[in-house]
Amino acid sequence: MSTVELIVQKASALPDALQREALHYVDYLLASQSQEREGREWTRFSAEQLALQYADGDSIYDQD
Repeated sequence: MSTVELIVQKASALPDALQREALHYVDYLLASQSQEREGREWTRFSAEQLALQYADGDSIYDQD
């Protein structure tokens, strides 16, 4: 039995109020996952923009 099938089976045994609570938790998990993905995308974008600010000649400033 798949994980999704187990979740459905167990959730269907819950009273209606707890099923709604479980649904809210699933929504929370999905939103959290979306925020993490968005954060990674912004980090990548920021790094790309920073890299565009430096020319090859700027590498002299990296030397001690």
